[in-house]
Amino acid sequence: MVDLMFRDESHHVIKRATTTRRRPRNARLASAIIPDTPPSPTRSSLSSSPSLAIRQPQPFLGETSPSSEEDYATECARGETRGSISGSSLVGRHQNRDYSSRTSTTLTTTAVTNTTRIPYGLTDSLQERGIAFFFARYVATDHGCYQNYDFIYDVWKPPPTYDTDSTDCITASMTAVGLTSLSKLTRCPETFRRARQSYTIALGLANSALSNPTEAVKDSTMLAVLILGTYEFVSGRTPQTIRAWQDHVNGAATLASMRGAAQFRTKAGARMFIMLCHTVLISCIRSGLPMPQSMVDLRNELWHLTDTSGPIWRVVDTLYNALQVRHDIKSGKVSGVDAVVKKLCDVEDQFSALIASLPPGWYYRQAKLSKPHPAVLGDTCHIYRGLTQATTWNGIRTMRMLVQETIVEVLCGSTEDPTMLPSHHQLQLVKAMKLIQMLGEAFVSSVPQHFGIVSGKDIVRDRQGRHTVAPIPTQQLPHRILSPSDQKALPQASSSTADTPSSLSSAAPRKPTLFDPTQSSGHEKGAERFLTLATASHTIIWPLYTLGMSSSTTPETLAYVLDRLEAIYQETGFEQARVVSSIVKEQVHTLLWDQIPTSKLPSLPDTALPMIV
Repeated sequence: MVDLMFRDESHHVIKRATTTRRRPRNARLASAIIPDTPPSPTRSSLSSSPSLAIRQPQPFLGETSPSSEEDYATECARGETRGSISGSSLVGRHQNRDYSSRTSTTLTTTAVTNTTRIPYGLTDSLQERGIAFFFARYVATDHGCYQNYDFIYDVWKPPPTYDTDSTDCITASMTAVGLTSLSKLTRCPETFRRARQSYTIALGLANSALSNPTEAVKDSTMLAVLILGTYEFVSGRTPQTIRAWQDHVNGAATLASMRGAAQFRTKAGARMFIMLCHTVLISCIRSGLPMPQSMVDLRNELWHLTDTSGPIWRVVDTLYNALQVRHDIKSGKVSGVDAVVKKLCDVEDQFSALIASLPPGWYYRQAKLSKPHPAVLGDTCHIYRGLTQATTWNGIRTMRMLVQETIVEVLCGSTEDPTMLPSHHQLQLVKAMKLIQMLGEAFVSSVPQHFGIVSGKDIVRDRQGRHTVAPIPTQQLPHRILSPSDQKALPQASSSTADTPSSLSSAAPRKPTLFDPTQSSGHEKGAERFLTLATASHTIIWPLYTLGMSSSTTPETLAYVLDRLEAIYQETGFEQARVVSSIVKEQVHTLLWDQIPTSKLPSLPDTALPMIV
């Protein structure tokens, strides 16, 4: 949802790998973790490395491979995972009780333990292919996804050669992620089996490092833990995967608490913490819990040590507050229609204030296409300064749309006839519906730049002084050009609908709301839905999902959403796009707005709506 909200805006440049001395072939596998020597702190407020009593664990390397190639094929198809680093993997009991109550206190893995080291067994070419695929998807190419490891050379130096005895935890983790992603494209069970083997090795090495107080707090260990978390993300979408990933997130957050403010001494340490913040945020979106106080406290520490003048920090603060409001409502701390709607309106006001405070370079320009294009709905689009701005705007829009859908659901669910609502609630209902429509139009206008169809470099002014832009030409002529239809902007209700109000909360299927953004609660495929959206490697996937499932979506907009999701899948191979497309297709798009007697609701003052969303 908020894939670029935590990215470093300094446009960090990847350093070249330096030649390192070849390790002895008889070096033990567990000793291959690369030591970190962070520079001296530049501020006196930095605390020293945390010193905690760490429980010595049992051996954690396990045999996770099935007994036959058929089992491998089944596992590849189902994408299940069986091991993870839990909160206890990281040390024992953490001091923050609020968070440690949700984590284990022993280092666990569901794999059968084995005290002997499993030979790595990967051929050089296969291992190199896995690492190359990892770099292609998560380092060199920036799709605007928060899981971008372009700082990796600040922590890890590639060995001169890849061999069995010199494999380190980071190398094994990258190989596991790369081969898993590759196996999903090639549908090759053998590649997936090798990925599982590499994952097992990496998990054992990580657990070994976490059992050592000195190794546990190093940047190299945190990097390995984060990459293993990426593996949990991409390896499957089952309930077992969700549990393994949740345990992994809890463990990584506990590790961050152990590392304390000392982790911010290095730029890579700060980047990894921000990456972890995003992962924990996604976890909280699923669980309904607010951000752990330990993570909030650490983020406040980082706030004092870095430049926080940019809008990203304010965006994150607003997101954290929205999660807290959702938790307060779901837990019953805030109850009653008046109180709930007021809290939700307060969240919207915070987002509106945030938009108003953005620096000039963050605002988009609206441009008219000089000619139709099959990948653009209508004839206008937004031009953003860069992918960071485009993705951040869509992250804000996604949350705002969820808030407005929630207001509509709460108000309509409280009565069978919206015209019987108090006048101020009727105005709030009308405003929420209009905002949903405006946000949907903004989503559509932002899509072309995500696909590289338009660029700010191509903007010119026409004779009337309006911005125009020429889209990149297509080699294949479309069989039709999509064009926007009349929006269902507060449509006139039919006489039968207006005269015979029914229970609005049950008349139409649920839409994504702040309470259930992915509609995964209680759904038989809830785990698949959540992980599909959470792992989307292309940042426009979740906004397209939100738009396609919105109560304001027209048939033309729905067709456009499905077309763009299919384009992502065809062009990039991201399976999440195909799955999300199926979810949107399966939704019964009965329009909630058709049930609302809008002709009898009050008109909204012109000043009640924002100028830009």
